[in-house]
Amino acid sequence: MSCQYYAQGRCRYGEKCKFSHEIQPEGDARDQHVEEHVQGPMSSRTTVGRPFDQKGRRQRNGQHNRQPRAVQPQVQRTISQRPASEFSGHMSVGPSRSSKGGEVCRAWKAGTCTRGASCRFPHSIEEHVEDVVRKQIATEEQLAVDARLTELAKIRAAEIAKTRAAEIARARAAETTARAAEIAKEAAAKTVQTVVLGSIVTFSAGLELSHLITGFECCTLRIANLPSNVREDEINALFTDRGLDRGRFHLVSMKPMPSGGKLSAEIITDAECGKALSLDLGGLEFRDDVLTLEVSGYNSPGSMSAATERDSNVLTISWRVPSVRYVADYPDTINATAKARELNRQMCSGRRVKVEVNTMPPGCFLPTFHDNSVKISFLPTTISDEEVKTFSGSDVVRRLAVKGGVSSEDVNHITTTLRDDIECIFPGILKSLEPPVPTPSTDGIVLVRARFSSWEDADAVHTRLLNHRIGNVSFFFRLPNPTQYSITIPTEQFRAQKCMWDALIGGIKDKRACMLHINEQGPVVRMRLSGSKKEAIGALKVRAEGLIAGEKVEGWHMTLGYPNNKFLRSVFDDTGALVRADWRRQVLKVYGESKAVEQARELIKDKLEQLSSLEYTKVLAKQSVRFFLARGLPELKETFGEDNVKFVISARRITISGGEEARHALERLIQGSLSGPQIFPDPSGQQSCPICYDNVSSPVHLGCGHVYCAPCIRHFLTSALDSGQFPLTCMGDESQCKVPIPIPTIQQFLPPTSFNRLLEVVFNAHISRHPQEFKYCKTPDCNQIYRSTDPNNTVVGQCPSCFSSICTSCHDDVHDGMNCAENKRQAQAGRVAEERETEAWLAAHGGLVKKCPTCQALIEKVDGCNHMTCTL
Repeated sequence: MSCQYYAQGRCRYGEKCKFSHEIQPEGDARDQHVEEHVQGPMSSRTTVGRPFDQKGRRQRNGQHNRQPRAVQPQVQRTISQRPASEFSGHMSVGPSRSSKGGEVCRAWKAGTCTRGASCRFPHSIEEHVEDVVRKQIATEEQLAVDARLTELAKIRAAEIAKTRAAEIARARAAETTARAAEIAKEAAAKTVQTVVLGSIVTFSAGLELSHLITGFECCTLRIANLPSNVREDEINALFTDRGLDRGRFHLVSMKPMPSGGKLSAEIITDAECGKALSLDLGGLEFRDDVLTLEVSGYNSPGSMSAATERDSNVLTISWRVPSVRYVADYPDTINATAKARELNRQMCSGRRVKVEVNTMPPGCFLPTFHDNSVKISFLPTTISDEEVKTFSGSDVVRRLAVKGGVSSEDVNHITTTLRDDIECIFPGILKSLEPPVPTPSTDGIVLVRARFSSWEDADAVHTRLLNHRIGNVSFFFRLPNPTQYSITIPTEQFRAQKCMWDALIGGIKDKRACMLHINEQGPVVRMRLSGSKKEAIGALKVRAEGLIAGEKVEGWHMTLGYPNNKFLRSVFDDTGALVRADWRRQVLKVYGESKAVEQARELIKDKLEQLSSLEYTKVLAKQSVRFFLARGLPELKETFGEDNVKFVISARRITISGGEEARHALERLIQGSLSGPQIFPDPSGQQSCPICYDNVSSPVHLGCGHVYCAPCIRHFLTSALDSGQFPLTCMGDESQCKVPIPIPTIQQFLPPTSFNRLLEVVFNAHISRHPQEFKYCKTPDCNQIYRSTDPNNTVVGQCPSCFSSICTSCHDDVHDGMNCAENKRQAQAGRVAEERETEAWLAAHGGLVKKCPTCQALIEKVDGCNHMTCTL
């Protein structure tokens, strides 16, 4: 009987084992399976060619040569009958209580198993091997099924993921398209509101003038008691919630109130809305505070502010109460002079007295005169000599005689007499005449306030009472000017324009009608314009505001807007002209005489050319790099040239030359790169630019679907300043698209200076194309416009700048008591001679100058054919 431990490689007895260690030569199925079963599992942990020693132990390297040669080939041949991989899974198969399997029953092998068929171990090698193989096949089949199911699940998941990704892509594309359409719609609906030449103007897409309120139609609303944290949109909501269109009002400013903690807002609107809103908003509760609203006349932003004095219809009349004078003698002239300085303006018996060295009256000889004396005036009539001696410190005093004096008890009599005189001169216009205080002041002055219905009535009484006297009492009058305007300018600006201000004041002929008062107060100069005649004040106000506004200089660079700019200071030192930079509007203004201004312009022009060649550097954010590589750099290089754009990708640093326009273009692209992915997708297929008719480079998409080259649309917008073709519309479809270009697109390609200048050009072009609807004010240098009205209705309009009154129907001066037709006939009679002179002048030019049959403008033929078309 063979040793089963020897077959398994576990026999430790070697040659002393009582069982045979020989391998059976005959190979029936049972012995072969046993050998395969024994050698299969051991093949994974034994080494062929390393036989056992005599005690059944595995020999070490180098000791196998002592093994009998007859055993080694038999073991190798038995092991090689089946590959070891077939039994690789058998080692994990162990005995199971539910089914026979695992190792063959050892008791059965020894012939001692008493359990028979109920033994849990197999009693046959074939049963054991079949059970192992069956389980291996089932396991492999299950693994194959699981692998197939896993593969199918992966394929299905990939298909689902692909389908879902396609759906997400379609949804995102639809969302992007919808968002693009929404943004295009919002951009097309955006408007810009600003004040141009005193008028509130609203521009829509394409810079089309959609709403216009002239300065003649405006009024100013001041809303007080607003919270300190109020927002601009909340103030706008106060008006829009009441049905007022956004184009009919304009928020000018929000300023802190003098009381502190609250704000006041200044809004410009038309007079009709102003009256309605004053009734609606007055007393409105806003955030637990009650708003107060005041309606006043319109004043253009940046002009002189109105400062109408209170009680302009009150005439103040003053006079001195009766008083006496004393002369006090001193030992010598030196003592008299010292006493005059010491006692002057001191109080004596409740009066402030005037003390001066006594002098001989001119043309008179007084034998009692002494030059070592002083004269004390404005003493009360009840004072005694002893009181004067005590006050003056002199033992010799004498009282001077009063000619035709009025006693102190006559103060009330004078007031009553004044009332009677005024009633006699102008019956019924005096409202009240009361002294502000019951007793005279310490200076011995009595004041009474005569209140009238209007300033005109007070002025008429003032004129009649100028030389009026009651007894020996003369009067002093003060009547405030009905209209006052004030403004504060820097002292440097005033000094640069001093000759011009002096010439302006010197040219005032009637200083009572209007006068400009200038007061230097350290770093600022305060100017106050006042007078009694509105027309004269208005004309002077327009000229003063023209000097205050200065002259604009073309061009801008950001470095000029820095505080304490050395170049601007050097211009002032070299030319005497002051240059100021408005950072918010990006405008340069120069102040001074004409010659100095021209010199300053040349220096600024040279400086701007120098600055335009300087480099402007920015470090890009990480998310901007890809955008600039794909779009930003090509656009900048195509617009400003290859040599003017440099990009160091390792440092993300981009440098550009080309002045303010290049800087603005770079800032616009940086802002676009940080705002997220582009909304408009790339067009399918190559499109051509509507301007250059070439393939689009650096594309710019409009809401209408047309695509432009960035340099082309930039040139198109900048050239609009000279073309005068408004509104600005898309040129796609051979200029048949006509969709207005949105305002945000225009602002992308134009710096603020050029954009604001373009708004003024559009405004002037609109006024020029509608000469029958809009007219300019008749006052020279006044830029205000007014709207023409129905010729059958006489409407009087007043200019907010120069205060001139104009009939908006016939565009002539106001004609009270006459309609426009009657005024025209009367004026026509006076213009007959002028027309004759004009006709004679036209005849003298041999027909080269004619009148337009539509607008009557004089036309001079220079060249070309005889056909002309009136723009009206």
